[in-house]
Amino acid sequence: MMTSPYFTSATLRMLVVLTWFSVALTGCEDVMKEVTKQMPAGTDRYINTGMSVGDAVLNRPKFTEADEERMAQENAQKFEQKSKIWDDVLLNTYLNEMVQRIVAVAHPRPFTYSIRVVQDSSINAFTFGGGILYVNAGLLARMENESQLAMVLAHEIAHVTESHVVKGIESNYGIQVLGEFAARTASASGKVTLPPALLQKTYEYSMKAATSGHGRGSETEADVVGLEYMAKAGYDLREAPRTFEQLMKEYGDQGAIENFFYGDHPTNKSRIEKLTGLVQSKYKNLAENRLPDSNTDEFRNRTRELVLIVARLDYDRKRFNTAAAMFQRALQAKSNDPESHYYLGKIALETGSGPDAPKQAIGHFVAAIKANDKFADAYREMGLAYYKIGDRKTAIAALEKYLSLSPGAKDAGRIKKSIQDLSSS
Repeated sequence: MMTSPYFTSATLRMLVVLTWFSVALTGCEDVMKEVTKQMPAGTDRYINTGMSVGDAVLNRPKFTEADEERMAQENAQKFEQKSKIWDDVLLNTYLNEMVQRIVAVAHPRPFTYSIRVVQDSSINAFTFGGGILYVNAGLLARMENESQLAMVLAHEIAHVTESHVVKGIESNYGIQVLGEFAARTASASGKVTLPPALLQKTYEYSMKAATSGHGRGSETEADVVGLEYMAKAGYDLREAPRTFEQLMKEYGDQGAIENFFYGDHPTNKSRIEKLTGLVQSKYKNLAENRLPDSNTDEFRNRTRELVLIVARLDYDRKRFNTAAAMFQRALQAKSNDPESHYYLGKIALETGSGPDAPKQAIGHFVAAIKANDKFADAYREMGLAYYKIGDRKTAIAALEKYLSLSPGAKDAGRIKKSIQDLSSS
């Protein structure tokens, strides 16, 4: 039997769609049979395909809490195989105590919550769901106190309690691998076994969400719910909007903050305005009448070593303004830290201009040596700074001290030559 020339492929596809929806809406098998009789030969295979795809949409697997926890653990293991994790027992204990304080007042889910620090200077925090949280060293280093960090942690915990990870994965799965669903059948328990390909997709989704968010709606909800958790946990709500203001600081040499605010995240301004509005309205009395301690001193002490790591990473990448801000923050926790003064002196020499830059650098090198008189590299850099301001005698003395402390240095030959040149000129 030939198909009418007026019955085009487009028409056929439309009939298939209409037929499927008719059956889906009425649930009447007779309607299906009647319509099938009036359609061209072979159409049944299109209808069957449409039905299998539709069935896949309606019956795609939903993650149980056990599924989510297993998936999160496997994805976390995969992530940590590729990433450097900051191993500091005191810092990890401090952060996990913060997490438990917030979880205690959060919407309950049957997970064991934990947090780990990623040794990455970029600004980011994310979760794989299942109670597993991560925060980048770069974000942690930029926080000023515990209450600001609490807002970040509460935001990520809200992603878990509101099931944003699994909701996003379920939606993403249904769109991207619909054909795979259609080819599979449910097990006796009615639960579709998740294939390895899906587990890979859950990892890809989670990593993408780590940089571009779970969508504007979910990110806004995480801000609002996170603020509620922060309030219940007793943190200073006035620090919530300041958290994002602090992260927005670019210190002059960041073209953009790498993560956290971009992709599908709401804009910086709208997030700050939203949180500020809630603090001034819904939580007004709480914010005004409660004067919680933001635990600034302990926060600085616990994060000082990490701040130094981030500062060195930024310095090595020639992000000098950001590095300088981090070294200054390290000095807030320990004012006589020789390493911070040393690097601040180097940054002054490398980025400054005019006679004030070497003088500023010398001040830092002197402070570094005062804190540690065996700091050989500080003497070398101080010698260079004195040379730049024309004080050859002091420059020679500093370089000679460097050689006495580090006679086997790789640059010992070059330094000796410099001393000879300075002495003969």
